[in-house]
Amino acid sequence: MITFDEGKCIRCGICTDVCPVGIIELKDNHIPFISGNLYSICRKCGHCEVFCPEGAVSSDYAGNIPSERDLSGKFLEPDELKEHLWTRRTTRVFRENLVEKEKLEEILDAVRYAPSGSNRQPVRWVVISGREKVTEIADKVAKWMASLAEKEKGDPMAEAFGQIADLYSNGIDRITRNAPQLILTMVPSDNPWGQTDSTIALSWFEILCQSYGIGTCWLGLVRMPAREDPSILGHLPIPEGYELGFSMAFGYARYIQRGIPKRNKADITWI
Repeated sequence: MITFDEGKCIRCGICTDVCPVGIIELKDNHIPFISGNLYSICRKCGHCEVFCPEGAVSSDYAGNIPSERDLSGKFLEPDELKEHLWTRRTTRVFRENLVEKEKLEEILDAVRYAPSGSNRQPVRWVVISGREKVTEIADKVAKWMASLAEKEKGDPMAEAFGQIADLYSNGIDRITRNAPQLILTMVPSDNPWGQTDSTIALSWFEILCQSYGIGTCWLGLVRMPAREDPSILGHLPIPEGYELGFSMAFGYARYIQRGIPKRNKADITWI
């Protein structure tokens, strides 16, 4: 339920403007209101509450905020943020020590604010810690790749998977990069935006990890095999009705970055 405090409300109309589904009405200088039948399409985004300049809007839907601080107008300097983004690198060589649980909890507490379709907040997380547990998954993926290469001889993708499986059997891990930890996203199978939401959430995760000195690597070589063969992740606590989204390896990087590499100029079409 969303309520409007008549004593505080100045009838400015901001809450009606920022509501993404347009269910807040303001008529004849009365306080804003929501017709009863429109509550069902409320996205619980909280915009009406946090954009109100007088604190006249309050909601009672479930959830937690990170702090009681007033964050109005506080932004990073553009050059600081740009440099942070420029220096993000994929980590493929990790140290053995694990990232502390407390750090991961701090990061994921922030990542829950990543945008999601209709504010459904569908992403659930599975954190796998310890090289033995990571290897268990990598072993199954390599076995699946080798099997596919055998069945689909002549298929370029299957051949590429076969080469990765051969490397793995010789101690070269291109699947999980010998990472000490993995993080997997799980999203509802019936959510049409779930896979996109998992990508956005993981993007937030990797950018925040960088601030904590943690390296990350997107795991494209886990997702397809695991989606094709449910037994690869069958030992994990995947909620019923959920499917694997995208995933990452992470941990402390073995080497320190010394600069920013070259990239192509942005290809922009101005209309």
